[in-house]
Amino acid sequence: MQIPQTISDNLPLLILVPTIAALIGWVTNFLAVKMIFRPRRPFRIFGLRIHGLIPRRQKELAISIGETVQRDLISHKDVQKVLSSSDVEARIRKLAGEQIDLFISRIISENPMVAMFIQGSLAATIKERLVDQMSAIAPTFLDQVMQQVEDNLDFKHIVQEKIEGFDLSKLEEIIYRISSKELKMIEVLGGVLGFIVGLAQVALMLVMQ
Repeated sequence: MQIPQTISDNLPLLILVPTIAALIGWVTNFLAVKMIFRPRRPFRIFGLRIHGLIPRRQKELAISIGETVQRDLISHKDVQKVLSSSDVEARIRKLAGEQIDLFISRIISENPMVAMFIQGSLAATIKERLVDQMSAIAPTFLDQVMQQVEDNLDFKHIVQEKIEGFDLSKLEEIIYRISSKELKMIEVLGGVLGFIVGLAQVALMLVMQ
């Protein structure tokens, strides 16, 4: 039998099988994408427990992400490094100077007689000495603050709590907004692969006739 005649005789099969296979592939991937987040509450069908991946693993993901954040992304050492940077030191000096200016102005306004003694170069010298003193004790103060942070701030626990309590509908919305093209491509790819598999099945059936 000639190939064109074989194809003509089996044209409905040639169209129907790849189409159904493509539909099955698309539906399968569509459901797989949806099941990342849904169903949010588990239910059973034919004895199988159906539950979305993220809702089911939310607590485990929270623990894992919390550990990763504390181990690889941010730690108390990172905070300490920022606090001990030259930029922070410069800001401390600036803030100290501003606060001392306000303090001196308030003292002078409340005690006019003091203005006779604290003015001009003397006021500038007092301010400079106080700023130097505050800057000198700042590292010790920041070390003590950092010690309190280390004793009371648990990055892992904070991240874990935030993720466990995060609204899944909002998380789903964010992920779909960011990855909508890629998720749609996964669905389409399921249909394309299903169509190719369907064509292969038809070809095999025709060869075996």
